[in-house]
Amino acid sequence: MPFRTIMVTLLKLAFAVALILWLIESGQLDFLQMRKFIDEKELLLATIAYFVLGPIALGTLRWKTLLQGAGYRIAWKRAIQLQMTGFFFNTVMPGAVGGDIIKIAYVIRDNRDRPKTQAMMTVLLDRIVGLSGLFLVGWTMIMINYQQIVVLPKLWPIITMMSLITLGFVFFFTAALYHYQGQDPFSRLFRLRIPGFSLIEKLYNALRIYRYARPAILKSIGFSLAIQVGSLMLFYFICLKILPAAPHFGPIAAIFPVGMLTTAIPITPGGLGVGHVAFDSLFNMIRLDQGATVFNLFVLSQLFLNLLGVIPYLSLRRHKQELNEATFIEKTSAMTVL
Repeated sequence: MPFRTIMVTLLKLAFAVALILWLIESGQLDFLQMRKFIDEKELLLATIAYFVLGPIALGTLRWKTLLQGAGYRIAWKRAIQLQMTGFFFNTVMPGAVGGDIIKIAYVIRDNRDRPKTQAMMTVLLDRIVGLSGLFLVGWTMIMINYQQIVVLPKLWPIITMMSLITLGFVFFFTAALYHYQGQDPFSRLFRLRIPGFSLIEKLYNALRIYRYARPAILKSIGFSLAIQVGSLMLFYFICLKILPAAPHFGPIAAIFPVGMLTTAIPITPGGLGVGHVAFDSLFNMIRLDQGATVFNLFVLSQLFLNLLGVIPYLSLRRHKQELNEATFIEKTSAMTVL
């Protein structure tokens, strides 16, 4: 592993630890609440059930659907192995090779007759589809629980932001999947030298492939909605176990997507520290405490379960005659730079 990568990872870990220590010192984070998983078995069972049915089962099905829609062959067992292996490496090697690179490497190895670039883009599209599901669920919950939310003025900027992001996702998917008569009108727009347009163009072109396989995108969005509903329900269930009084569901549903979005920013491993601070602030906006503690139980339980991915990873290495794994992953990692 390059020295620079090691140093960046260590700095991220140090930053996460500093944020967590600050929250503990200020009384906003209580690690003793982790005993809830021991004392209350229904919380432990709910967490495991969500992990198995959501990220593993539906998450694998979503990625498998995207792969097959782009013409890649992958068996269900293989997809499960790669999904859990990805969880493991995303947890233990943040900011380095990462689980996504491991997944891509094996897909490319199993589909040598297919282009490598689109295989790489399916992982990124999987994340984009996941984010779209998160905001669609959050925005829907806001509309359903509007009466509970409208009385909290501090949430209006969040509601506006979520509405704009949700509309952006709808526009992006609609534009990319539409059958144009003649030249794509957005191809000229992407030629403008505007920061960020290069990445958007690559995502757009990767999604354009699915205009001939729209059911794959629709199914993957449906799986994302189910996963995010389960994630929100688990988060709210943890709130019920931690907070002294049951909070209204609407405000929790409104802030949840925003808080989870902060964990997707690669500042610290798994959003640790950053996510804690974000949820602490978001809970204060809706007149609640213990936001960092609720997030702590939510994220640490999932990170711990991610470590189980080491088991399927060990079972992947079964053909000794295959390419050297470290070399192959290194080459694949170099090709994924956007």
